[in-house]
Amino acid sequence: MFESCRAYVMAANLRDSLALETAAHHLGFGEVICGLGATTTAGRPGSAITYFFLDYRMRDEELVDTIAAIRAERNSRLCYSPIILFTADRAAETVVRYVRFGFDDVISLPARRDELAERLADQLHGEQLYIETKDYFGPDRRRLDRGAELRLGISPHTRLVFERDPRRGIKVLDREIRGHRFRARPAPHTHFMAKLFGQHAF
Repeated sequence: MFESCRAYVMAANLRDSLALETAAHHLGFGEVICGLGATTTAGRPGSAITYFFLDYRMRDEELVDTIAAIRAERNSRLCYSPIILFTADRAAETVVRYVRFGFDDVISLPARRDELAERLADQLHGEQLYIETKDYFGPDRRRLDRGAELRLGISPHTRLVFERDPRRGIKVLDREIRGHRFRARPAPHTHFMAKLFGQHAF
């Protein structure tokens, strides 16, 4: 299932990175890259979908900055990439806190390989919903937190529905502007906003 996908691993140290890299290999990712600088396998070039695996031991500032950098990437395949946080904390409040950061999923470890594969597969094929506002682009942060600060019902925003296909890449299916107008994220293969998270908006 993941043989046409790339896993890009980011962690606070080599030990934690190797643990996530090993999990990616066991799941059959075609390419696994260590964000600390060592490519563990050349894998298949031009992977259609890149998963970003982040370890919770990274500082919160590093997590937020990493998400912002990925979402601001001009390559359309990367800005829609699934960004997954792996944590040892199963508490609901912990999951909600990381959801507010903008992660596509928060997975608690340890987990069985079939459970892990199922959670990661949820990021493929089916329709995905992203929200874009002046200072945010990513998954709907209300989905697990009724008390989240973002209130899309009264805030200007754009809803983007898209699919991730491991062989064909990203396809945007629908784009709907709600509330007051601001320029939404362009379609794939055009220029994207240079900065997100409130620094610049069009």
